[in-house]
Amino acid sequence: MRSVLHFLAFLSTLVVSIEAIADLPSPSEPVLLTISGNIANTNDEGAAHFDRPMLDALPQHQFATTTPWTKEVSRYEGVLLSDLLEYVKASGQHMTAVALNDYRVKIDLSELTGYPIILAMRKDGKPMRVRDKGPLWILYPMSDYPELDRANHHASMVWQLRSLHIE
Repeated sequence: MRSVLHFLAFLSTLVVSIEAIADLPSPSEPVLLTISGNIANTNDEGAAHFDRPMLDALPQHQFATTTPWTKEVSRYEGVLLSDLLEYVKASGQHMTAVALNDYRVKIDLSELTGYPIILAMRKDGKPMRVRDKGPLWILYPMSDYPELDRANHHASMVWQLRSLHIE
């Protein structure tokens, strides 16, 4: 009887593992973002790779804000960073964000709670290009939350984002 119970427990663990893998499809277009580190939902060994259609398939959020690098208020749209981290089942205290030019910053994940921080993919309805700080930009809604308009948050708003590593 014990062997049957152990076998059933093994099968349920296997099913859960297969379902977790099945939840995250493989990219069919060029990869825009790689998430690695302490994540449970992957589509490659130890990593989750996302292309634009995969990111577009996640719930989208938008806000209008100014930034220290833009002259006017613009409307930005993308996936909530918290939703993305939940989707890959991230667990950790810090996240290192790395840009295409290898700029990197370590972000305390507890500082992100309570704010709708997005990975912006569109500015004023148009996909963001590399020359426009895209294709992905960690963006804080500073116009809605003036307390976010601080130097440490400015440093965390990585544009041309290519990877996140969860620790």
